[in-house]
Amino acid sequence: MQRAHEEIDAATLLLDNGFTTQALSRAFHAAYHAAETALLVLGETRGDYSDVVSAFVRRVVRERALDPEAGRLLRALFNQTLLADHGYEPVPADEATRAVANACTVVAEVEKWLADPGRSAARRGEATRLPAKPPRRRPH
Repeated sequence: MQRAHEEIDAATLLLDNGFTTQALSRAFHAAYHAAETALLVLGETRGDYSDVVSAFVRRVVRERALDPEAGRLLRALFNQTLLADHGYEPVPADEATRAVANACTVVAEVEKWLADPGRSAARRGEATRLPAKPPRRRPH
């Protein structure tokens, strides 16, 4: 969770210095690292951002009783970051401020969830298996 807190700090510094688009991106990364930590506790790993977001909502929010608002906020931050990263206009300051606050909420909710072993403890054989990779082609 240390990385999540570092990203919150970076987002706050960027926001305070007028870098709203970058602040939104760091806010998402804070929430992302919290979500990834929650999944790791359950023995889960995922390859990219969208997979982490989906697995977090399914495994942590739906199956392990994390506040559904945390899942909605993470997905919203992910979508906002995609739009901001590929857009040409800077993110409005109020939107970036909300994003940082939302990331703080996600991080706090995950920390509460982690502190409750009844919800966060991994159960034997419960991790979602990833599909096997297809065999590599041999050169002819």
